[in-house]
Amino acid sequence: MTSLAHQLKRLALPQNDPNLFTRKEVASLLFDPKYAATMDRTTFYALGCNGLEELLGIEPAFAEFQDTLFNQGSVMLERSVQSKEINEKLDKGISLFLARISPYFLLKPAQKCLEWLIHRFHIQLYNVDSLLACTLPYHETKIFSRVVQLLKISEPTHRWHWLHALQVCRSGVPLARGTLITHCYKDLSFMDFICTMVTKAVEAYSTHSTTHSQLRVVFAFYASTMVSTLDAVDKVTDTIISKLLPFVQKGLKSSVTDYKAATYMIVCQLAVKVVMEGSLVNTLALHVAKSMVKEPVLTKEGLGCLIVLIQNQKKDSVGPKAFGHLCCVSSVVESLQAMALVHDISPLLHYLLPLLVHAVVTERYGTEPPYVGALDMAAGHGGMFILGDSDTSLLLSLKHPLSSVRNLAVEHLAGLLSSGQVSTALPWCAGRFWSCSPMEEDVLSRSIDTLLIIHLSGLCLPGIGSLSLSTHLIDGVSLCRHLIGRVSLCLSLGDVWWNPEKLDTSTCCYLHLLCRLFDVTISGSSQGPAERPYRDLMKLLFQVHLSTPMDLMKFLCMLWDYGANQGDQLDVRVGAVLQTQALYVGQAVLTALPASTLPALASNRSPVVPSLLACLCSPLREVRRAAVAVLDQLSEATESSFQPLITRLLKNTEEIIADPSHLSQALSVLHEEVSADAEPADPQKPTLGTAFQQLLQTIKTSACPSYTAVALLRALDHVNGESVLMALMPVLDLLVVQSGQDPTFLRNEAQLSQLVLGKYNEEAAPLLAKDQACLALFVQALKSPLQPYPDIPSIQVMALEQITKAFFAALGEEKVQQQLLGVMFDLLADSREALVSSAISSVFKGLAVDAELVAKELVPPEKPKVSVTVQQTRRSKMLQSGESKPEEEAVLWQRVTLILELLQHKKKLKRPQALVPALFTLLSRSLQPGPGIQANVEYTRQLLLSCLLNVCQKLSPDGEPVEDKFNVELVVQCVRVSDMPQTHHHALLLLGTVASMFPEKVLHNIMPIFTFMGANIMRLDDSYSFQVINKTVQTVIPALIKVSGSETSNMDVVVIKIVHVFVDALPHVPEHRRLPILSQLVTTLGPARFLWVLMLLLFKQHATKTAGSEVALEMDVEFWTSLCCTFEVSEQLTSVIHILQYLMGLPQDKEDGEIQRKEPQPQEEEKAEELLFNVEAHSSKELRHFKFLSVNFTAQLLAASGFIGKVGPPTPQGLQQRCVLLEETLRYIHSVARCVEENSDKPTAKFWRALLNKAYDVLDKVNSLLPTDTFIMVMKGLMTNRLPSVRRKAMELLNNKLQHKTKWEEQQVTVLLRLSDDLLAIVGRGHGQGEEELAINRQTALYSLKLLCRNFGAAHPEAFVPVLQRAVEVATATEEEKNVTGSALLCIAEVASVLKTLAIPQLPRLMPAVLQTMEERKDLLSNEIYLLSAVTALQRVSETLPHFISPYLHATVSQVSKTSATSPQLSARLTSLSSTLATKVPPRVLLPTLTKCYNDMVPAKQSHLGPLMSILKAHITHMEKDQLNTHQSELTSFFLTALDFRAQHCQVGFTIDCLLAMVMKLSEITFRPLFFKLFDWSKTETEGKQRLLTFYRLADRIADRLKGLFVLFAGNLVKPFSDLLQQTNVAKTDEALFDSADGVEKSTMLLHHVLDCMFKIFMYDTHHFLSKDRAEALMGPLVDQLENTLGGEESYQLRVTQHLVPCLGQFSVAMGDDTQWKTLNYQVLLKTRHSSSKVRFSALLMVMELARKLRENYMVLLPETIPFLAELMEDESEEVEHQVQKVIQEMENILGEPLQSYF
Repeated sequence: MTSLAHQLKRLALPQNDPNLFTRKEVASLLFDPKYAATMDRTTFYALGCNGLEELLGIEPAFAEFQDTLFNQGSVMLERSVQSKEINEKLDKGISLFLARISPYFLLKPAQKCLEWLIHRFHIQLYNVDSLLACTLPYHETKIFSRVVQLLKISEPTHRWHWLHALQVCRSGVPLARGTLITHCYKDLSFMDFICTMVTKAVEAYSTHSTTHSQLRVVFAFYASTMVSTLDAVDKVTDTIISKLLPFVQKGLKSSVTDYKAATYMIVCQLAVKVVMEGSLVNTLALHVAKSMVKEPVLTKEGLGCLIVLIQNQKKDSVGPKAFGHLCCVSSVVESLQAMALVHDISPLLHYLLPLLVHAVVTERYGTEPPYVGALDMAAGHGGMFILGDSDTSLLLSLKHPLSSVRNLAVEHLAGLLSSGQVSTALPWCAGRFWSCSPMEEDVLSRSIDTLLIIHLSGLCLPGIGSLSLSTHLIDGVSLCRHLIGRVSLCLSLGDVWWNPEKLDTSTCCYLHLLCRLFDVTISGSSQGPAERPYRDLMKLLFQVHLSTPMDLMKFLCMLWDYGANQGDQLDVRVGAVLQTQALYVGQAVLTALPASTLPALASNRSPVVPSLLACLCSPLREVRRAAVAVLDQLSEATESSFQPLITRLLKNTEEIIADPSHLSQALSVLHEEVSADAEPADPQKPTLGTAFQQLLQTIKTSACPSYTAVALLRALDHVNGESVLMALMPVLDLLVVQSGQDPTFLRNEAQLSQLVLGKYNEEAAPLLAKDQACLALFVQALKSPLQPYPDIPSIQVMALEQITKAFFAALGEEKVQQQLLGVMFDLLADSREALVSSAISSVFKGLAVDAELVAKELVPPEKPKVSVTVQQTRRSKMLQSGESKPEEEAVLWQRVTLILELLQHKKKLKRPQALVPALFTLLSRSLQPGPGIQANVEYTRQLLLSCLLNVCQKLSPDGEPVEDKFNVELVVQCVRVSDMPQTHHHALLLLGTVASMFPEKVLHNIMPIFTFMGANIMRLDDSYSFQVINKTVQTVIPALIKVSGSETSNMDVVVIKIVHVFVDALPHVPEHRRLPILSQLVTTLGPARFLWVLMLLLFKQHATKTAGSEVALEMDVEFWTSLCCTFEVSEQLTSVIHILQYLMGLPQDKEDGEIQRKEPQPQEEEKAEELLFNVEAHSSKELRHFKFLSVNFTAQLLAASGFIGKVGPPTPQGLQQRCVLLEETLRYIHSVARCVEENSDKPTAKFWRALLNKAYDVLDKVNSLLPTDTFIMVMKGLMTNRLPSVRRKAMELLNNKLQHKTKWEEQQVTVLLRLSDDLLAIVGRGHGQGEEELAINRQTALYSLKLLCRNFGAAHPEAFVPVLQRAVEVATATEEEKNVTGSALLCIAEVASVLKTLAIPQLPRLMPAVLQTMEERKDLLSNEIYLLSAVTALQRVSETLPHFISPYLHATVSQVSKTSATSPQLSARLTSLSSTLATKVPPRVLLPTLTKCYNDMVPAKQSHLGPLMSILKAHITHMEKDQLNTHQSELTSFFLTALDFRAQHCQVGFTIDCLLAMVMKLSEITFRPLFFKLFDWSKTETEGKQRLLTFYRLADRIADRLKGLFVLFAGNLVKPFSDLLQQTNVAKTDEALFDSADGVEKSTMLLHHVLDCMFKIFMYDTHHFLSKDRAEALMGPLVDQLENTLGGEESYQLRVTQHLVPCLGQFSVAMGDDTQWKTLNYQVLLKTRHSSSKVRFSALLMVMELARKLRENYMVLLPETIPFLAELMEDESEEVEHQVQKVIQEMENILGEPLQSYF
């Protein structure tokens, strides 16, 4: 359907539906459509009224429709004819009724009412939306499907077309809910329809119901559909929200409870599905709060909606306005309390509490505000909260006997307080703790946390209730005092370090309490109004728990370093502030202590100095500053072992404070001083060395926390050496053991392991060689694979990362290096972790390893050899065949494979040649069968070969010689044994590389290598194999050439064998790989030297092994050409020269017999020529095929576009090369020509002639490569050759050049003109050997002369006078062969057209000879080319010398007239000759000649008159007017004679055409006497009346050509026309006009010419030629012709329809007078009463023609026509009756009025 049809369909009105007016089927909801068609309207009305009465019993709201839709007057109402206003009013009433009936749709009464509406008001057509809105809530019922089937929704553009599937399925399948939901979110207009449907339903019942309980089904459908749609859609877009928002607002504002509840559900689904803008969330919350104020019935539902909205949207999106409306809801507190029992209402409380607190603080009421109850509820919420795990309230949980319950209660209370839910009963909470039963430490710890939060919360909210700041402070201080007293009962600590990592749970809990108390007291004592009380508390804390200076400093040291503890055993966060405060407290404590106590605190038994050093590495400047201040206080402890270190560090105080990394640098410098100072120190005096030892001893101490040790080792990052590593070895030993056994391996311990392993560096590496324990520990670390933390590498990977290039080189001893390599390789073989394998690969890649070490790992060292006898040696060899040696069985192939994989990417390898023996040993063992060989041995071999290749590439020229170590035979054996292409690739690449290094070793295995490549590798179709072949060719062949040196013949033999391998393998090579492979081969060998070898081998392969298929040959030649064209032109020409030379060296032929394919004996030396094509081993047929292929390909190559595209101007060397090629080609042609002569009588003669032709093709292509000057000289020499075939080929080449080249230099023209003498000599040889071939040569020579004349005759005509003379001699020779004569005639034609007047002397000899040849009819008929040549010669001479051929004109015209064309070429030549004679010869000469020729032909050669008259017609057409006037009388006499002859023989066609040509060139003055002369001529005939027929035929033709001008001369023809019409009318006369036997036929023809001539006169009459007298004279005879049955019935019908009726019709038009029309019409009508039905039928045709011609003018003739037509309507002839009906119908169409009423 087109778009226009769609638009019309869309605009169509329902009342135009054709189904409304048919009674075959009627739309019905309850009945079958066919059955419903049998029911009348009153039945449907009664059914509808019955349903309405039943509905009124249920719902009184339907009463108003009794007077409208169900009124008695509606029975006769047809809405399709009503006005627009009435229909709009009716639609409004129907929509209201459908909205009210929707809740009752499933009831039978409702369906009865719908049946009436469908039948009477066609609601299924007019009210589709309202009907579907009524029924859509019941979409899952079958009755809904029935309703859908009533709709017209088949159009794809219809809004409800998506329901069309329900109409297709007639079984009543309901609409799936999923389909409804999907369409709802895809088509938002449908979503809008559902939402609007609900609002209309509410409006429909707004005046009849307050509860709207009837609409619950509608609300349920609305809520379920919208919620499901929002849930199903992937993303709720802004468009969907904007579509829903207006209806959501309506629903929240509505007073209908169910509508509001449905809206709540939609808002909740929106909140869950999408995060909305804050303003929109605030608006929705505000509307929800307002809705609860208006209708408090749904308070819980509204609060639940708010909770969901707040919980799922952004924080603080809801503003305070909603809070104000919530406070106005009286039942909000009770509802929240009830909801809190079963639901989590905390999101709403988070929103309410700040606003409630703010309201309490800011507002002052005389009476209690309405929201105080809510505040109390919120404040008491924590205490009354029922804990889920204990099933009791918070208050009872705090007093619960189980510690776990109390712990849970404390956590919950802390959460409430932390979230801002601060109650006015904070002192109550604090008091409850101490009324509990004795607490465990963990519960006490959590209680302290909770109370501290309470305390801080109280400080943050001053002025709440009756609590004042002072009260809060008092409560806080008393609380802390109480806490300090309680925790004093806990355990005490000992040891040097307080290490939380090593303490039990109780001790950690105790330290946790101390840290929290210290945090509170130090924070309170630092600032604020309670500074002094808190300082007192701090003193109390120190006095009770940290009474001694050492305990206090241990506690402070723990705080200083605890921030780096990632285990957090104390559950305390020590931030930078607390750390800094603790440092300053330590400074104050040290300042207050007496000097005698400082040495103990600064000793190695105290953690103070190590902890301070750890703080000095802190990234925070303030922490470092505080640590320096504490360290400064310890500088007075002179007896401390750390005193020298402290003193030196304090000198760099500013740098340490400014830069966190300066400490490690400073320690590095100090350690270097210690290492450089070799003098013995005083044992009684502490030194720097002692200080470093103490630091390392501290790290080694098990009590030292791992995080502190990590900090110290980072400070000692640059302190390295053997002593450092030795001191830290116990730490590493312990960590390695713990990492493998202790499941609680700490993160700090893992970091410590990494730092300790970092000491295995370049400086400490020699220790591994000195201390076996150190090496064993490192090996143990290498074998520790466990990784406790995913972000920290395992100890194994850490150790591997330490093996760097410098570390490995510093080990010193090869034994240690060997052991580490062995361990790494063992790990690589045993480990399954990718990370370990990657680490080992990375480590090995970076090491500078001696290849000897790797070789030892690959092959275990052999046992020392023992001298044995010969017999023992033989016995051992015999045993080897039975079983392998134990050493061989000991090879671990998996380990070897992994090592070889590492070697693949190894770049830094010392002495790589050391690997060669080991690799060849492994390669040898891999080739030996045995149980030790693994399954993937091929892969191992590939790795071995690849490693050998890498070693070869890394060998330096001046390194250790390794030639003797390379076992090439083993590699070749590997190639032979393996079946894997990859192994072959690696082996060939290795052999190629070895060939470039040690060519002699590869030379002996050269043929097995290439033989294998041809049999295997070249058949593979992948890029890698292709690269392997290229690489092998590029490396092995140059080595071969290098080794061969001066032994050229030997190298040629080897190369030919190699190329033979490639050629033999070529059929199996993928097609797209063949050209690149052979190109690379030839490029490597040298194209100039070996391309011809490859080509000859390819020719031999095709000649001996390929079936004789033209397609195969064409494909092969194309490939060979592409191959050759990849090289330079000079290289290709050199190859062609070699091919021709080789072909000349082959024997002419061989006798067929048994083919001897003998293999050369070892002592015989093979010859290269025999390897190319062994004549003894091939048949004579194969030899001939080989020769022909070679020459044929050479010719095609030289003509290939790829070759020609590369040819450029020749250089001197290139010209010389082309001359050599020409020389070789000529030599080969001579050779083949001799063979042609010698084998002319043998069966192979045809082959030799074909081969000679191909050789000529080669010569032709070679000549095209030569410069023109060289070419001409060569051709001149060839024309004098003794062999006729060579002379002919030379002329053909010259002809080809002359035909295709257009630009010649003058010097070249001169040389070419000299060739005419040689050509004339060939033409003049009429007798000699081989006459047939000589005749061909003479023809070719004449053609060459013709081409020379065509190209250069115009500029050098004198040079061709001898040519014309010689050609005339040949043409006039009586006994000359006809083909030669024909060629001579063509040459004459060309030369004569060029020489012009210079050819006149030859006309007397030429023209008679040519005309004489045309007289010989037998020869002309047998040789058409001969005739064509003669005609061509005549045409050219006539065209060139028209004024000099008058003596020969009569004969020429006669021959042209007599000659008939038998081919298109001859016809074109004859036409051209006739045109030349007609246009070039003057009338004074031509007209008498034509008259004479006519007179000669009339008696006996009448068939020749046509061409003669054609010449005359063309001549007249070409004549000028003055010439025509001069010769008019002569022409008139000629035409009268010719017409008279034609009249006698009834053949006037050509004569009339000529006469018309003259007439058209005459003026009116000159034409008039001619016409009357012809008119008189027609009347003066003595015998018969034949001239009448000729004249009136001529008059008809003249009238057709002159048109309106002829009317001027037609006045004298009226009377003759009238007489002839009567004389030829058999109904008027019995006398025949013509007395001859064919008189009737002639009379009929004459009558046709007369009628046609009159028709043309009438048609072109513009001068009122048809006067009244003339009309009267012609009218009667013309009308009477309707009765003329001359010639029989068929002739009569043809004459009437095609001649008479058109003439009479045009006659009526030309009269132009209604009176004459009337007369004419009446006379025609009278003929309708003729006795003959044929005449009556023809009269009817005439009447219809008159009506057509006169059209509306025929109205005046109609009255008299009607009676005649009425008579004919009852005619006895059925044909006439039918024709009358047609005439009447045609008249009605013409006149535009009905005529049936007249009959």
